[in-house]
Amino acid sequence: MKTPRNTRRDFLKSAGLLTAGLTLSTVPKVHAAGTETMKIAFIGCGGRGSGAVRQALNADPAATLWAVADVFPEKTQKSLDSLRNEMPEKVSVSDDRSFSGFDAYKNAMDSLNPGDVVLLTTPPAFRPLHYAYAVEKGLHVFAEKPVAVDIPSLKWLQESNKIAAEKNLKVGIGLNNRHYFRTAETVEAIHDGNLGDIMSMWVYRMHTLGSFRPRGQTPLESQLRSPYSFNWTSGGFIVDALIHNLDICCWAKKSLPVAAQGQGGRITRTDKDQKINVAAVEYFFEDGTRMMMQAKLFANTWQSFQATVQGTKGYAVLGEGIKHPGIYTAFNAREFQPRNPSWTASSPQNDSYQTEHNRLFKAIRDNQSWNEMGTGMNATFVAILGRMAVDTGKYVTEDAAWASTVELAPNIAELSFDKPAPVMPDADGNYPQAIPGVTEI
Repeated sequence: MKTPRNTRRDFLKSAGLLTAGLTLSTVPKVHAAGTETMKIAFIGCGGRGSGAVRQALNADPAATLWAVADVFPEKTQKSLDSLRNEMPEKVSVSDDRSFSGFDAYKNAMDSLNPGDVVLLTTPPAFRPLHYAYAVEKGLHVFAEKPVAVDIPSLKWLQESNKIAAEKNLKVGIGLNNRHYFRTAETVEAIHDGNLGDIMSMWVYRMHTLGSFRPRGQTPLESQLRSPYSFNWTSGGFIVDALIHNLDICCWAKKSLPVAAQGQGGRITRTDKDQKINVAAVEYFFEDGTRMMMQAKLFANTWQSFQATVQGTKGYAVLGEGIKHPGIYTAFNAREFQPRNPSWTASSPQNDSYQTEHNRLFKAIRDNQSWNEMGTGMNATFVAILGRMAVDTGKYVTEDAAWASTVELAPNIAELSFDKPAPVMPDADGNYPQAIPGVTEI
């Protein structure tokens, strides 16, 4: 794993260039517009991955599922059985191309040709490792969000993405809300001045939190079967669950925060895992604008799931959880509802999960520049910055965050069920928790 000492601003500059795309191509144009079969490998057979593979297969009439991989063999089989029953004409997976184990990702990608497509939908801890191998093999990629769990992993992705750009690989990222027509139209309206100058932004995610029940014989197996309950697998609750609306607000603002402070932890949660159930982060932008993020996960409490952008001309309500975004001139605080719509999106509703795949596969067929990894890395960084602020209790600047050498999943390429997990429980089954004032950035 390479972790070059690039500055944060160098990273942003690089990410922006990569998102724009380069023209140098070393990947055969085997899927130029036409009806040639486009082979897909599907790595990570969880719920989101199962949705992604269906959307990928529906995105192109000549796409076929060629290989499947997951660390657990029963998950590959379950996924294959379901797909063969639902869309048998799209599945071409022979028994020797259904892989399991920690090296399954290599086997699946080895079965493809340069210019084919791989879907990376495992827990995000594995994303940089799998992306690096996909780029090495010359494969186009769809990668679910978040794209990393810590800063060294982001730097690894940065290096891989430079090569992806040189090879003219097409890369889609699972920030599907950027592909919801009405959200994109609302952000464009904000950029056009319909909201005036942005004064503040608010991100809410408040709902009931599920319980953790160990589902494995060893800590590692249990953690991999419940990845959202552990920091090394998912990046933590903020990184996994708040990334969409944090990204939407930064998109509206057209910039990223330069610092953050926050607090949070486990209140009333006794499950033996690492998941927090309350957090608040205050993000600071270069011009003094602030973005407040709040997460509160309790039963029988007030619920909200949205992003709000306040401007000099009113309020915009948009983002994940909002089907009908719009701009309003007033706000009813007693009912927590905006009032007096001044602008509403006119685009039709669409399945943003499907649209993001449609656009990626069209770019592959038409050989158009398409690399969303820069956007994915930036969104992931913002979420990691928030987690760092909560875990450490410090005022964390972008430069301090970007200098972090803490790896949540060291030696990710060497994981084995014969070895300890990256995090282990104590004698009572309790897992380590962040301690503000003690935990390092």
